[in-house]
Amino acid sequence: MNENRSIGIRIHDSHHGLVQSIGAIVESELGFLKELGAAVQIATVIKDHETIHDVKSFFAATGEIKIQQSLAKAGLEHLQALDFVRLQYKTGKSQIKRIDILVPGLEKLYEDTGDYFNSENESALAKNTVEIIDKLSHFPQKEREIISNLDLSPQDYDIIKDIGKGTSLLSTYTSPTDSESIIYSPLYWDDNPASIFELQKKYSSDEMFTALSKIKEYQGISGDQLEDGILKSAIELGCFPTLSVNSTSGSKKFVFTPQLGVGKEEKSLLHKARVLLSCVRYGENFAGITKIFAPDKLLNALVGRGYLKAHSETLRQYESARNCGLVQIIPSGKKYEVHFVDNDENRKAFAIALEMLTIGEAPKHDESLDAAKKILLPDPLNHPLQTRTHILTNEPFERSENTVNKINDLIRGVDI
Repeated sequence: MNENRSIGIRIHDSHHGLVQSIGAIVESELGFLKELGAAVQIATVIKDHETIHDVKSFFAATGEIKIQQSLAKAGLEHLQALDFVRLQYKTGKSQIKRIDILVPGLEKLYEDTGDYFNSENESALAKNTVEIIDKLSHFPQKEREIISNLDLSPQDYDIIKDIGKGTSLLSTYTSPTDSESIIYSPLYWDDNPASIFELQKKYSSDEMFTALSKIKEYQGISGDQLEDGILKSAIELGCFPTLSVNSTSGSKKFVFTPQLGVGKEEKSLLHKARVLLSCVRYGENFAGITKIFAPDKLLNALVGRGYLKAHSETLRQYESARNCGLVQIIPSGKKYEVHFVDNDENRKAFAIALEMLTIGEAPKHDESLDAAKKILLPDPLNHPLQTRTHILTNEPFERSENTVNKINDLIRGVDI
């Protein structure tokens, strides 16, 4: 995955913890990261508008997703610097009267945000926080390897870990296989993923990171295309969801990255999204007659137009999508058309499939985001909105001595 894009995604993901938190270190060291995360979250809410004239409704919408007005204003200023919005003011520069919206597609949104962070961020703690979250988005890792790979001082690592625990972005546990301390992110994993322990006995974190990145870069990769020993071991251990599609080239398996710690409804949506993307990947890689060259355009055509033109391979290729209620397969002469079953759940599954296809990861959804969108646009949309939201809970924990000392230094002014 493009490095800037990956950083942009992690900035967005970290927002969902940082927006709930205030304090000396968060406001001083992670203030820019917090503002930029809010900016990306706001962009995903307003991206399907051209202009917002009712600024009061805009702040009502951002309030619904827990972004206070002052943070929302800072976020808008960053979006303007990125050329994603243009702000029109009343007299002076204090009251916004109109927001003209130029938010691009997700890939450019995240890539430009990552590049902006790299050029404007002045906090080493913020930079290292984003890098740690990025590494943990792949799989839990040994603490000593994280510290070594990022060349962190024990003091900085303690502070980052405390911030992460306080914002529900990081947590730790002890590996049952070798008693080493493991750090993971609740954004991407639930606790104690047993299958990963088996891999960590055989391979280093660097080896696993390199290998597992291949799946994130191409969600729904075919098992036929995987030659890496780590990935084969991971699939055998059940680390990854794997789906099968059968058509003219025989049965093929398609592999995805896991997304743990999700509810029953979200699991159903993820399954549907993976089924849909598997059917498309089959046509992209194994079609006997006409291969798919632009899978994103095909998905958008299926949902936007409502159907795919008749093809001789359709019946078997999209059978699994039909079986889970995503599509209907309708005869057209000796061929078959694929018709999208248009309902709210299927549109959400489509949005997840498209985000996995374009940025390599699946979004999470929550009700507060839907409420925010309805404030700005009460009528049903003709197409789904993509976003990345995480529902996190803050639990009390004891800060390390290094974090306490850092806070005291900030209060006394010796670290500024």
